[in-house]
Amino acid sequence: MRNPFRLRASQRSVNDEQFVKLFGAGALELVEGLADPWNGLVFLRSAPGGGKTTFLRLLTPRPLQLTARLSDDHQVKLTHDALLKVGALSDSGPDILGALVTFTSEYRDLAEIDRANGLFRALLNSRIVISTLRAVLERGERAYPDDLGQISVSWQPESGATIPARATGDELFEWASNIEKGFYEHIDDLGASEQVNVGHSRLDGLKWFAQSKITDAKGEITAKRVLLMDELQTLAQSQRNALVDFVVGAREPCGVWIAERLEALNHRDLLSEGALEDRDYEGVIQLERRWAGNRARSYARFVEQIANLRAAKADGFENREFFSLIAEQEDDAIWEPRFSDASKEIEARLITAAKGVPRYDEWFAAVRDSETDEIGRATKWRSVQILIERDMRRSQSSFEFFPLATEELEKREKGVEKASEHFLRTELEAPIYFGRETLAAVSSSNVDQYLEVAGEFFEEISAKIKGPRDTPTPLSVERQDALIRRVADARWNSLVRRLPRGYDARRFLEGIGSFCRSQTFRPTAPYAPGVTGIAITMSDRRLLIDSEDEDIKHYLKLRDVLTSLVAHNLLVPRVDHQNKGRSYVVFYLNRLLCVQYNLPLGFGGWREQSLKTLLDWMENGPAEEQSGDQSLV
Repeated sequence: MRNPFRLRASQRSVNDEQFVKLFGAGALELVEGLADPWNGLVFLRSAPGGGKTTFLRLLTPRPLQLTARLSDDHQVKLTHDALLKVGALSDSGPDILGALVTFTSEYRDLAEIDRANGLFRALLNSRIVISTLRAVLERGERAYPDDLGQISVSWQPESGATIPARATGDELFEWASNIEKGFYEHIDDLGASEQVNVGHSRLDGLKWFAQSKITDAKGEITAKRVLLMDELQTLAQSQRNALVDFVVGAREPCGVWIAERLEALNHRDLLSEGALEDRDYEGVIQLERRWAGNRARSYARFVEQIANLRAAKADGFENREFFSLIAEQEDDAIWEPRFSDASKEIEARLITAAKGVPRYDEWFAAVRDSETDEIGRATKWRSVQILIERDMRRSQSSFEFFPLATEELEKREKGVEKASEHFLRTELEAPIYFGRETLAAVSSSNVDQYLEVAGEFFEEISAKIKGPRDTPTPLSVERQDALIRRVADARWNSLVRRLPRGYDARRFLEGIGSFCRSQTFRPTAPYAPGVTGIAITMSDRRLLIDSEDEDIKHYLKLRDVLTSLVAHNLLVPRVDHQNKGRSYVVFYLNRLLCVQYNLPLGFGGWREQSLKTLLDWMENGPAEEQSGDQSLV
């Protein structure tokens, strides 16, 4: 059985019909916050695998037409309805004309010889024209390039404009082809160090795209036009900056969507969350950030849509529901005896530590009398252990002989329940990471990361299916935990080759992970349910991003590593946390890094660190001993 989770919907090997049936409609929730998504400038940003290219592909004519045509198909209906809601479709079909330009490394190759970006502008002008012609033919369900003669385009160019004022599709295709031919001749004839000053002086393609009158065999095309530019990070920095500055200032009557990886941004943009929100363009959609916080449940629904759609496409999986084959709890026959034994061991240890003093007698009795299963009872005993650790460390030891009431236990244990279960499962080597909610959580709001883990699940589930009537047992929580850890370990081992300054980055993450683990598993669980991030003060952040390079030479490598880790979604920044009158930026670990260090998956727990400590981690890795907090019971 072919694993559908290994497919990436953005790949051209996935045909358009298969693509629309694999698309998760929940992604379109991100458009709903934009005032007019089809008549403004939108930046779509993410780490690799965030879903940018997939999103842009949906907005091109062929997928939109198929979505309209297949609206009664249960795999497509949600996407159809979502596109109606955001105005990309109407009852009569597509309401937008999306023309896709994808940048490649050949543009970057121009930078060394292309004085003033003239060749870059010429090449981009030609490809905007070609992409528009292709989109018009696809919208009219005509063949490209055979039916170009059915298109005519006119506009009112300014003096010196390069694109013809009136032309057929064939003539425009020839015009663009001549530019392409000239481009490759320059590349072939000139040495890498030889400068040229040729090409176009202006980027007319955007104005032409927005303002031209386009007709095909069916008449004038009145759909809203949206220029889709993908993979902007492949451009040289000078090219990217020039293009962004031009598009921001152009304000043409069309939509422009620009997709790029976060690595295209500089340290100022990446280390100050939301810094771009109030500039001249309509909006920035940073995918991982948009799915975080209050949208986490929406993200979970979105990726679960993707999982169900992909499972339904697998030959041999029949009509089975993917998540019904993922167990949500342990096998009681295996684990109840182990948790029961743990309860007895913890109880005995606490009674010994109490030394006959009645202070905790009511707490002990309350746990013994609790009506819960063995896992719940063991967790309660572990909570009591944490609370007694805290109580014994209190400075007001003069009150130690007064018994603590059951009500006091009920009030205190609410704050440590999750930490208690995490501690207990870790100590028993019981499964921690399992279930559909965990599957979404460990992806850190990145679709590619989700598909990687879900693909491992599907591989094991499908291997158990022997025939169309076979009913396999759900994937056990033990196997889920093992598979998630396997993906986490594989990603960890690939960090060095995937990241700039890979060895520095991994040592830095080792320092953070080891520190978080030592703080999480302190006997008193002071940061329950655990520490999964570190923080620097906003003043230290300003030092990193606002200082001249000459003034912070010793921190430049640290700044580069931080920037790279944020760009690849390995550290997730949250700005302006307030604590004790000071402001911080918190860097939370990617959730698969939490798995790597056996940490809980919640956000919230963090500890302040100095830049000096961060620098030491990057250069030397984790300290040998970061806690030293020993248990009293």
